Amino acid sequence: MGKVLGLIVIGSALVGGCMRKDGGITDAQAKSAGDALGNGIEDSAGSYGPVNAGAMADAACVVLSGNTADTDQDSIPADAKLTFNCTAMALGYTGTLTGMEGVVDNMPAAIAWAFTASADLHATLTGPFGGTIVRDWAGQIRATQASAAGPFALARTLDVTTVFTPPGAHPRVTTVTENNDWTITFTPMVTWTPGGVAVVGSLSATGTWNAAVDSHDVLATLSTPTALTLTPSCATRVTAGQVRGTFEDDAVMRSITVTWTACGQRTVVLD
Repeated sequence: MGKVLGLIVIGSALVGGCMRKDGGITDAQAKSAGDALGNGIEDSAGSYGPVNAGAMADAACVVLSGNTADTDQDSIPADAKLTFNCTAMALGYTGTLTGMEGVVDNMPAAIAWAFTASADLHATLTGPFGGTIVRDWAGQIRATQASAAGPFALARTLDVTTVFTPPGAHPRVTTVTENNDWTITFTPMVTWTPGGVAVVGSLSATGTWNAAVDSHDVLATLSTPTALTLTPSCATRVTAGQVRGTFEDDAVMRSITVTWTACGQRTVVLD
């Protein structure tokens, strides 16, 4: 969570269709909801790697405070806080990030994937043609591991509001409000030490994802029909795989499926 450069890679979310499925959620609403879900998956995937708050605070726009001690040398600070006031630009996009993020090492005497990160953040992304995404999120993620070899889990309990404004003189603004209570699990393909540089592996998502798109509610259960591929060299980390949210819509079971086909490339399909 909380890396401003990650905002630069979600420009595809600034556009969407407007066809309606009979009696329920529209394709445009599903597109916005799916993009919000995809952003959350990529955000969690980006958390696998060094957690060291000191390294993150090297940027002039980030202020580090609290207890930054790391006696077990797993890159997780004892109880540190980051305050952001950042702007970044790339590929015609401008991203900003403000707010705070805290990290607490839940096992300060052992090298382990065991921490709690809390956040209260505000982000904006402006595209080269004027479209914007404004995102506010508050809550926490909690890291645990099943054994020394993994798998390594991140439980995400966050409330997120995303406002999509496409470019144009009279844009149709879409607001997605999410209540996330799901877990993404990382299974590395090679040995990985918690807090070390991320390695290639697979991800799966389970739990509940409840979203309100404008006035339409999606109360979904998450699954991973095709395991996600985590590729460390990709800015968004996810390069392949699918995540699906299944929900009841107008007395019919439906699904929103987010599919990654390459780094920074994903599609959303409403079934």
